[in-house]
Amino acid sequence: MNKDRAIIILDRCIENLLYLLIFFIPISKAAISIIFGIAMFLFIIKKILNPDFRFAKNHAHLFLALFFGFCALSLFNSGIYLQKGLRALFGKWLEYIFIFILAEDTLNTRQRLKNAVVIFLSISGLVAVDGIYQKFSGVDFFRGRHLVDARPTAGFENQNSLAAYLVPGLILATTLLFYRELKAKYKYVLIFLSVSLGVALILTFTRSAWLSFIAGSVFWIFLSRNFKKGLIPMAIFIIILVSVPALRGRAMVTFKPGWDSDRFALMHTAWGMIKDSPFLGKGLGTFMDYFRQYATIEGVYYAHNCYLQIWAEAGIFSLLSFLLFTGTILIRGIKKFARHPDYLLLGMLCIFFALMVNIFFDNHLYSLQLKALFWFILGLTCAATRLSIDVTK
Repeated sequence: MNKDRAIIILDRCIENLLYLLIFFIPISKAAISIIFGIAMFLFIIKKILNPDFRFAKNHAHLFLALFFGFCALSLFNSGIYLQKGLRALFGKWLEYIFIFILAEDTLNTRQRLKNAVVIFLSISGLVAVDGIYQKFSGVDFFRGRHLVDARPTAGFENQNSLAAYLVPGLILATTLLFYRELKAKYKYVLIFLSVSLGVALILTFTRSAWLSFIAGSVFWIFLSRNFKKGLIPMAIFIIILVSVPALRGRAMVTFKPGWDSDRFALMHTAWGMIKDSPFLGKGLGTFMDYFRQYATIEGVYYAHNCYLQIWAEAGIFSLLSFLLFTGTILIRGIKKFARHPDYLLLGMLCIFFALMVNIFFDNHLYSLQLKALFWFILGLTCAATRLSIDVTK
C-alpha cells in the first residue's frame, strides 16, 4: 500500500469515527473515550505521513496553545495534588481539545459537514424523544435511568445536563427550518425535531438552559437582522413558559430574594480561591480538594460557573487566553457570515454563543459528555466558518 492510499484510508476512518463520536456523546461515556482514543491514534499516524496543519493557521489556535500553556504553569501551585493536576491537564483538557482539532481538521468538505449536522440533529431528536418518553413512563430507553426530581434526564445523569445538550439541537433545527429553499419533506422533519427538542427542554425545568436558548435566539436576530423570523421560536418558547403555571413559577423563582443562594455560595467559594491565587490559580484540577477550606455550605461541589472555576484552578491568564480563543472563533465566524450569509454558519454561531452563556451558570466543561459536545461544537463552528457553505443544498 502506497503512502497516499494509506492517508486516504486513515482520513476516512477518522471521519467515520468522528460520526460515531457525535452519535455516542449523549449515550455512553465509555464509547466516547474508546472512539476518541482510536481516532486520535489514527490522526497522529496520518499527520506523521502527511504533516498538513493548514487548518491551524489562525490566531485562535495561538490562544488555545497559550491556554494550555498557562494551565500547565498552574501545576506549579498544585503542591501535593500535582499528580491530580497532571491527570486533569492531559487526561481531561488536552483530550477534549483534541476533539476540537479532530472536528476542525476532518470536516473539511461540504459533504462531511452535512453528514455531521444530519447525525447530530438525528441523535439530538432521539434524545429529546427519549426525555419525553421518560417523563411519562418514568424510565428512559437508552440507559434505563429514572426521573430525577420528577424531571427527565434521558441518557444523562441529571436534568441540567440533558437541557444543556438539547439547546444546540433546538437552535440548529429552528435555524435550518427558516431556509427558504429547503424541500417540504425536510421541513416537516425539522418541525418535528424543533417541537420534540423544545418540549423536552421545557420539561427539564432548567432555567440556565432556558436562558441560553433565549440568548442564542437574541443573537440569531442580531446576526441575521431578521427580527420576524428570529422572534418566532423565542416568542413561542416564552409564551409557553409564561402560560403554564408550573413553568411560570419555576422561571419567576429567579427574581425572588435569595434565589439559588447555594449557587451564589459556590461562586463565592471560587472567588475566595481566586483572591488567594489570582495569577496561577490553586492548580489545575484542585478545586474540589480546596473546596472545604473556602466553602460556607456543606458538601463538595463544582463552582457552577466554568469561567470562575478556570480562574480559580488555573489563574487569570488561563481564563483570558480561553476567552481570547473562544472570542476569536466567534468573531471570525461573524465576519465570515457578514460576507457570506449562510444558515448553517448562523446556526453554529448562535449555538456557540448559547453554550458560552450556559457555562456561566453551570459546570458543563467538567462533565465528560458535555465538554465533548462543547469542543465538538467549536470544531464544527470553525469548519463551517472555513467552508462557509449551505449544507441544505
